[in-house]
Amino acid sequence: MPDPRMKDDPHPELVKKTIIPDISSGAHTASLDVAFYEKKAFPAKYHNGAFIGQHGSWNRSELSGYKGGGAFDNGKPSGKPEDFLTGFIADIDKSEVYGRPVCVAFLADGSMLVTDDVNNTIWRVRADNTTDKQ
Repeated sequence: MPDPRMKDDPHPELVKKTIIPDISSGAHTASLDVAFYEKKAFPAKYHNGAFIGQHGSWNRSELSGYKGGGAFDNGKPSGKPEDFLTGFIADIDKSEVYGRPVCVAFLADGSMLVTDDVNNTIWRVRADNTTDKQ
């Protein structure tokens, strides 16, 4: 879809060649890593899904990112990404940040590791609804 701000687009032929992304992570989320879940510990809907580490914005009045999310439908992109690991933005003071997720990886037991470069922490997320700070 053409950008409505570009009324006199000098290259309309390029607009026609534009590839629409399968998954839109949103503006200013700083999606720094993606990993595909090839384990079986999480529920079936997450199998072969893409998990994204969103470092987050730093220069917006309303923060975006600061979470782990993903697109899940047995390995196929499906709609908007779903939040998976949240809580890095304060509930009351929306400008206060507790962490910034970066990389996503998986252990042999199927649990997920997410690095946080604000706290120099690695979070471990397990299928039994617990999260460990390492």
